[in-house]
Amino acid sequence: MKTMKPTLGFLISFLTVLFALRFWQMPEYPMAIYGFLMGILAVSFFLALSQKRTTVWILVAMLLGTMVAFSAAERTQHVTAPTDIESFADGEAHDIHGWIIEDPDVRPTHTRLIIAVDSINGTDKAMGRVLVTEYGGYPPHRYGDEVTAYGKLRLPEVIEGFDYPHYLELSGVRALMTRGSVKMAYNGVKRPAHARTYAAFGVLYDLRKSIEDRIGLILPEPHGSLLAGLLTGSRRGLPDHLSDDFRTSGITHIIAVSGYNITIILTLLSSALFWLPVKRRFWPLVFMVSAFTIFVGAGAPVVRAAIMGILGLLALQAERVAIPRITILWTAFFMLLWNPLQLWYDASFQLSFLAVLGITEFGPFLKKVLKRVPETFAIRESLVATIAAQLGTLPVSILIFRQFSLVSPLTNVLVAPLVPLGMILGTLSLLTSLLWLPLSLLPGYVTWAVLELIILIAKIGAAIPFAALRW
Repeated sequence: MKTMKPTLGFLISFLTVLFALRFWQMPEYPMAIYGFLMGILAVSFFLALSQKRTTVWILVAMLLGTMVAFSAAERTQHVTAPTDIESFADGEAHDIHGWIIEDPDVRPTHTRLIIAVDSINGTDKAMGRVLVTEYGGYPPHRYGDEVTAYGKLRLPEVIEGFDYPHYLELSGVRALMTRGSVKMAYNGVKRPAHARTYAAFGVLYDLRKSIEDRIGLILPEPHGSLLAGLLTGSRRGLPDHLSDDFRTSGITHIIAVSGYNITIILTLLSSALFWLPVKRRFWPLVFMVSAFTIFVGAGAPVVRAAIMGILGLLALQAERVAIPRITILWTAFFMLLWNPLQLWYDASFQLSFLAVLGITEFGPFLKKVLKRVPETFAIRESLVATIAAQLGTLPVSILIFRQFSLVSPLTNVLVAPLVPLGMILGTLSLLTSLLWLPLSLLPGYVTWAVLELIILIAKIGAAIPFAALRW
């Protein structure tokens, strides 16, 4: 416990100062700030060694956390060079060459591609990432393809109060090509290191797409898109009106790869490993969840969901709150040390982080309050997790979405037993379809019925008067 308070001081000061620096961003902070902090740190360290007081060690830790936060904030500042792609974003047409480094986002009318550029207009060297919107759609492009794209380059702009430039900056994108003509290319340029390293992901993306296509053969819409959301996190085919119902009912999290889905997978896998002692299940669970994370894309949001999902499960089961609290804060520290922009502009990071903290901090209290709620079908556990996560995310939800679902506790309790059942039956339907497509009809009908219940709960919940407060 003696080292826990200084550790908390270090982590909390880092997070607090880094968040505050969002409103004071500089490529280089004045050396006077570092000198001032170093002076206080030296005096505090001397006092800590001589007096051996915990409060002084806490001050030392907080000063260190503050200095690390300033250093991390400096790294987020990008100074545009003449060869950076945004230097060419003048609204005129350009021809760019590069590699597709993200899974193509295929929509009904267009496809969005993130291209890592290495040259522009055939001869000029250029560096950076461009978000290209293509309306042709044929031939389809894959992750890792070497391509050329022709179209007008422009800088992203704020859209109706939404900070689109900073949102794109989370993925390293600093220029847009809204109507690009994309073609396969090969000019002998050496493939960049990141494209070579992650080329195997292209095979995984193809596998995921083939699974989504097979789901479309087994189930009609919107049930097929819902199952794809449960199994792969895809939300591309879900109708807008149904997405609105899920949002109003407070159950949107079930159709995105989030901590909720990862927790379900952990629970199912843990049950399947019942024959192993509890302590020996850890590494098999980590391996299988890691494999699932890679399968669904292994992007930053998915990785974060896997980490937060595991920590959320630990928080629900741990008897000592302090252990998961420290673990969660350390996880946030390393993730933000890697990319501080997540704390400033990534709503999904903020919500997932606050949701797990909410489960950790409010969960034990709510368990006592709701001790009379039956544990059958994990009703109490679902209710505790839902309310605790809502309390944790309430401030950010109010500021960002301007909406708060009042029916969320009820809809989540009703949906909780159906989600794992739908995932299991959906997986069974997929496996049987690989043997013989007509064989998947029987589990497919049952899967359809479970998914239909989830859709009905979302629709009925959204139709309740004052189901959600909006402002």
